[in-house]
Amino acid sequence: MNFVKYISQSVRIFKAHSFYCNLIVAFLSFCLIGCSDQVRLPTEKELIEFENAGFPSPNMNMNSTATNGRFLYRVSYGEAIELIMPAILGTSTADESNDVNQEMSYICRVNDKGNIYLPVVGEIEVSGRSLTEIESAVAEAYYPEYTVSRPYVFARLLEQLDQPPITVMGLVNGPGSFPYPPNVQYNIMQAIGLANGLNLSLDPRYTTVYRLNADGKIVKATFYVEKGIELEKAMSTLIKPGDIIVVEHTPRTRTNEFLKGIFRINIGTYYHLEDIWED
Repeated sequence: MNFVKYISQSVRIFKAHSFYCNLIVAFLSFCLIGCSDQVRLPTEKELIEFENAGFPSPNMNMNSTATNGRFLYRVSYGEAIELIMPAILGTSTADESNDVNQEMSYICRVNDKGNIYLPVVGEIEVSGRSLTEIESAVAEAYYPEYTVSRPYVFARLLEQLDQPPITVMGLVNGPGSFPYPPNVQYNIMQAIGLANGLNLSLDPRYTTVYRLNADGKIVKATFYVEKGIELEKAMSTLIKPGDIIVVEHTPRTRTNEFLKGIFRINIGTYYHLEDIWED
């Protein structure tokens, strides 16, 4: 009986400690929520630079080495790519005798997973990569596992989308890439709507839009996305093809996520005063 009573008292003590620890953690967390989001909105100069930046025109010759198109344009779902590479890469085994100087043209299409299929190797991811990055990825897929030297690969677009998609990431309910029809213009809030809206349980208030400048520099601007006067800026700022919209974490949303985890872990656990105070 003494042993049973000892165990019972130990359980009550554990419950009491757990209860008070959770209270302390919750109190400190709520204090942290009041802290600044530590987000800086763009200046007028930065906003002008952001609005003037944009994705390369779809009419740009993406396959010309004389332009920046091969470095700036990002391949997307459904586009067709031609790969010029050594013919030996298309053989079923790595040790088959082929003229290493002979080239082959291999045409592939980016599937709905963002991948292309390569002979022998299988699928590799290419969506969101430039043509030069795809060339490196294909070479690395074969070397050194299937070839003794790094193969030369040249990639070019055969079929290009009218406009590159926009991508919405972060604290949204349905992140992903979305087509941007030529006859449509989305503002920031509409783009977030394509991703099923904000994850309101974490109460995000800011989003950052990233886009490429003509010289290849990444330009970004942060916007307020909660109800209020500042929301008008997000609703009046148009998204451009190829933009990446990220609803990023802030110290406050991290705290909200932490609190959410605490209460989810402890859900279904009930404390009774007699359990805590009973001797």
